[in-house]
Amino acid sequence: MQPTSTLQSIIRPAGLRDVLVRRLAALRDWRPLVLVGIALVGLLLTTQAPFVYQFQAGKERGQLSDLPSLFNFNTPETGPDWNTWRWSRGQSAIVVPGVGQRSVVVSMDIVSHRAQWFEDAPPTVLYVQAGDLAPVPITLRQAGARYHIYVPAEGMRDGELWLELITEGWQNPVDSRENLGVALGNLVEVRGIAGSDGFVLPSGMLLLSWSGCLLLLYFMLRLIYFPRRLAFLTLLPLALLIPLLVLLNAPRLGFGNGWVWQFGALALLTAAICRIAVPPLLRRLEMVPPEAVLRWLLLLVVMSFAIKYGGRLYIASMPGDVQLHVNRYTLTVIGEIYIRAQHRGLPFPFPNGLYLLIAPLSLTGYGLHFLFELTAGIFEATAVLLMYLLVARLAASTRLGLLAAALYSLTAGGHMITWFAFETQVAGQWVTLLLFTVLVFAWPHRRDWLTWWVVVMLLIQVFLGHIGQFLNLSAAAVILLPWLWWQSRNDAEQRRGVLWLYGAGAGAAAFVSLFYYTAFWDLILEQIVGVSTRGLNDVTQRPPISREATLHTLWEGGLITHFGFFPVLLVIPGLLALWHPRWRRSIIPPLIVACFLVSIGQAVLPLITLNSITTRWLMFSSWGIFVAAAVGLLLLWRRGRSARLVSLAMAGYVCWITIVIWMDAMTLRLPPIEPF
Repeated sequence: MQPTSTLQSIIRPAGLRDVLVRRLAALRDWRPLVLVGIALVGLLLTTQAPFVYQFQAGKERGQLSDLPSLFNFNTPETGPDWNTWRWSRGQSAIVVPGVGQRSVVVSMDIVSHRAQWFEDAPPTVLYVQAGDLAPVPITLRQAGARYHIYVPAEGMRDGELWLELITEGWQNPVDSRENLGVALGNLVEVRGIAGSDGFVLPSGMLLLSWSGCLLLLYFMLRLIYFPRRLAFLTLLPLALLIPLLVLLNAPRLGFGNGWVWQFGALALLTAAICRIAVPPLLRRLEMVPPEAVLRWLLLLVVMSFAIKYGGRLYIASMPGDVQLHVNRYTLTVIGEIYIRAQHRGLPFPFPNGLYLLIAPLSLTGYGLHFLFELTAGIFEATAVLLMYLLVARLAASTRLGLLAAALYSLTAGGHMITWFAFETQVAGQWVTLLLFTVLVFAWPHRRDWLTWWVVVMLLIQVFLGHIGQFLNLSAAAVILLPWLWWQSRNDAEQRRGVLWLYGAGAGAAAFVSLFYYTAFWDLILEQIVGVSTRGLNDVTQRPPISREATLHTLWEGGLITHFGFFPVLLVIPGLLALWHPRWRRSIIPPLIVACFLVSIGQAVLPLITLNSITTRWLMFSSWGIFVAAAVGLLLLWRRGRSARLVSLAMAGYVCWITIVIWMDAMTLRLPPIEPF
């Protein structure tokens, strides 16, 4: 497969004069200004809508969550009847952006304060300061009460409510915390006063940030080979959507004023790196697609990084398990290599190969939280490229490779493991996908020692990177190798390839067993004996899970939430098509089936054990789902106009699930179901 002449001219470095001419022409382009204008006009209009915003003090995540609106408050607390509250400190604040320059009434419950705890204490005085206005003293009632505070438009800071709550700090005798203020509880409401201020000016920062980001995204698209007209049409729905977000949740949009610049800058920087690095790499591998395919492939890579890493930069987004990895990384670098952990009550070895790879990066001086999140984003973005290479090489079709890459990046599973910060699983899946990509390029003809050592090293990294990937891949190999041996009974060359692959797997397994897993023989034997004699629930000290609950989780949480159901449905025709004679010598179809059999076995196992122990088996087979579903979707697409409408409807449903999961985790700290 050779690059097109058009793409060769794109990849070839241009002269300085040509570059300057193109940049000057870009400055005269009216399209980005139209996008900005549409967003600005829309924001001005939607800000005139009535404003009501509510949150529940003491609720950390989900609908009505109080973060990041409560600034400098203590941790949330819960009482009887699901009442929730947070104690303020001596000086705390209620922050609500996106209000606009309008008058509002803030209604809130003060459920406790100092005078309730000390009989001889004077009445508690709360000073309330709106923006730059003078503080107003409020003498609180002895009992908990609801207060309504009028804030004039002059009390807004650039359309943002900043209501400071100031009290004399004190300490409760039954509480170790110092500098307590008042306990803000239950529902807090900010309601605009209709018609009191005439035309409402939006926040200048909100206008500048969300409309200005369109400029960055437009130039990002132009950088990755999007023509002007296509770049404009691609961003036009976003320019129309941004003002509608004001109607949906203006404060959450306002909290993203700084974040959206980070997102746009990340996208632009990633696009520049992709522009420099990806086309030469594809040309070297002889996998360069036509320009119409390349631009969308690069967009998938750019958006995967900007969304999966950039989403974590939003203020008070879902934190995930990053701190857990920081703790275990610290144990690793101080010499505690053989870490024992627990998964839902079951002790197991926790391999830490990823931590050893990240350790040199810590010498740069960057924090570990940043390094873990950044590397996870890089893994997820480059996995899109690996998925393209694997399928394009398998099917000799760049369009099919693009389709598989789109399924990988647009389904929810990858976003779920990113939000949960399952960093070792992200890395393990990436290395596994790289291994399969190497195999599809090498099998069965290329069996040199360099490739063999590459396969061995990748297997070692999988085995020492994530225990679930180790177990799943080993089980798949037990199915795959005999199958390949039988399939190649009349093909001496392919049989030599099977022996070559078996040698690589046996060598990697022997290495990790000898130098790592032998340190856990006592733990492994104890679990084997315990599970075989007492049962999994007795070992884990967990109550049994009903089969109905397991089946519901498999259906709702697995097939629908992870993949949007339709890609799984398309696997059936896709897998049948992969048995076409032209793919018969490829290792990928039997490898997909082997992975599916492992996953099906683990899906059935909880129905027997009544336990939820998982090796992340569904995500292990996700690559095969994307490959087969891409083939199935292409077959459906070719069935005519009605079939194309059905395909687009299915794609829209899949994307909607992903968007909801991503938005909930980013803005509401609401975790999806834990990926399995």
